[in-house]
Amino acid sequence: MNEDMQEAMRNKSGMFVARSLDEIRFWSRIMKEHSLFLRLGFRCEDSQLIEEANQFYHLFERIEQQSHTLTNQADPEQIRIFNSEVQQAATGIFLFKRKVLGLILTCKLPGANNFPLLVDHTSREANYFRKRLKELNEGKLKPLADAIIKENVFFLRIMADHAKFIGHLLDPSERKLVDMARNFSNDFD
Repeated sequence: MNEDMQEAMRNKSGMFVARSLDEIRFWSRIMKEHSLFLRLGFRCEDSQLIEEANQFYHLFERIEQQSHTLTNQADPEQIRIFNSEVQQAATGIFLFKRKVLGLILTCKLPGANNFPLLVDHTSREANYFRKRLKELNEGKLKPLADAIIKENVFFLRIMADHAKFIGHLLDPSERKLVDMARNFSNDFD
């Protein structure tokens, strides 16, 4: 193999490692926060769901910490294995969120403060994360044109949801801020 080909392979391996670690560091923190939001939204008697949320919180906390022990010079094979492990964790929290959403929608989780849109929203983010790790392990470092459009639509929808949540959490007397959040939501929609 000539030097140019070796350099190109090293660059691709370096990009793979860097992008994998960036995604894991970002999304593991988000999954940890989602676990906390869900836990805080459950009733005291929902002890099994609270325990599951706590387990995911600690799992993603460990993943986040482990990701910070790795550098961009890490062995690509080590990162592939780590991506697969994290993908399993992301799949687990995705399934947990979908289970919670199902309980809410079938009125088997009454009185909880987890709105269906919030749970659906967080599950879509977990699904995005797990798919992204799979793509990275398949060597897809950059999304294709159609994937870029889908990703932009995904994040526009996510931002619309965020604006809706913000508007809902504001004091109703803050009319200008509530209107601003509603307008942002409409713009993103």
